[in-house]
Amino acid sequence: MTGTTTMPGTSSAPTDMPAAVDFSKLFLPEQFTPLFHTSAYASLSAQQRRRYNQLYALYFNEQIIFFETSLSESVLLPLADSRLPADLTVALREFMEEEQRHTRMFRALNQACARDLYAGHPFYFIRVPPGQSRVLDWVARRPRVFPLVLWLMLLQEERSMFYSRTILRSNGELEPHFVGVHRTHLADEAGHVRWDEDLLDHIWDRCHPVLRRINAELFRWMVGEFFNTPKRGGLRVVSQLIVEFPALAPRLSQLHTQVRQLAHSKTYHQSLYSREMVPRTFARFDKYAEFSLLGRTLYGYERNPLEI
Repeated sequence: MTGTTTMPGTSSAPTDMPAAVDFSKLFLPEQFTPLFHTSAYASLSAQQRRRYNQLYALYFNEQIIFFETSLSESVLLPLADSRLPADLTVALREFMEEEQRHTRMFRALNQACARDLYAGHPFYFIRVPPGQSRVLDWVARRPRVFPLVLWLMLLQEERSMFYSRTILRSNGELEPHFVGVHRTHLADEAGHVRWDEDLLDHIWDRCHPVLRRINAELFRWMVGEFFNTPKRGGLRVVSQLIVEFPALAPRLSQLHTQVRQLAHSKTYHQSLYSREMVPRTFARFDKYAEFSLLGRTLYGYERNPLEI
């Protein structure tokens, strides 16, 4: 694909997102994609690397949509209706409105890029079984019992700020619509990170120490299972690349294997979460003994004893 064009099935893009997406450009910095960190990546053609990058960017947008609809809103609504300081309650209402706006924005962009993949549904690469979805929603709606969800929000939103800043610095190299949505996203995320921290200040220290330890262990498991290793959706991106480039079919097993092996790569983990990327979140982990084992799962985190 070259030039400014539309994919099959994208001729009628949403009214709030122009259809003319430039498929001659990358959608994300390459280092944000798992396959970039494998030896197989260099053996792909320039066209195949670019298309993988574009597909992964759609999956990345799905992650933002999933997080903001399936977690953030579920968490924020019960908190906004609970006993919080008045100013924080007002902030949470604004928080929810901005999350809904972000969801519409990223959905519109994905539909403009691949209406055939997103016909009637916001997710193509993310597929959560109904049972898991119900459990996640049940946990998210009880943030005072499971405040680990507040840590997940802080971690993901501070990381999102780093990604957006990097995307803006790569402005001339990346597709303009992707740069634009991340510029808008970044403008709101600084406030979201501050409100996440306010919620943790209000709730975490009030939890019983035993409840904090349980939540810290659940947090450590959830990060390892869903957030810091390329599984499921990340492998589906590779499979979709094979669909679009059938000549790569004999290499599917090799590509999947190398992506899975990143689960044990500290270098790859540090491209996801590091003290440079999420300094405020890591500094907060340093303060609490219950997160002392977090580095066993979140390889990019090394406890800083000077902060304890």
